[in-house]
Amino acid sequence: MSDDAPFVAPNAQVTGEVRLGPNTSVWYSARLTGEAALVELAEGANVQDNGVVEGTFDHPAFIGANCTLGHNARVFGATVEAGSMIAIGATVLPGARIGAQSIVAANATVPEGMHVPPKSLVIGQGRILRQVTDAEIDRIDRGARDYVRLGREHRESIARRASRSQ
Repeated sequence: MSDDAPFVAPNAQVTGEVRLGPNTSVWYSARLTGEAALVELAEGANVQDNGVVEGTFDHPAFIGANCTLGHNARVFGATVEAGSMIAIGATVLPGARIGAQSIVAANATVPEGMHVPPKSLVIGQGRILRQVTDAEIDRIDRGARDYVRLGREHRESIARRASRSQ
């Protein structure tokens, strides 16, 4: 297996038309469903524990390079551009577009069809609060790199355990 292969946790569910780019990770109990439309994760994107990414009719789901979807985050038929973070418990609904280097705050909801400008912080029910700071962008970048490393470590650990049990 190549060093940049995706990590998919053993109990994650990946069904339908799903494309995983290099260094992506799909964590424990996460679900990617490409039954109604394509789901694609670009290089370095991660979907953390219990996250959901689902293509909906007429709306594929695209998660850009080095994006983080926090625990319990949900993206349905939407586009999340590079370097963005969908925080814990946040939801992005069909047809929405999250601009690059944006943050959708914990438990926030981005309504159907909303277009969020790049470097925006979204809170509550789709309210843009302010521009994302350079420190927040750096934190997103560090987190994405950490999840690439963690994905490799988990993939290797699982492979070692499997080879020992044979």
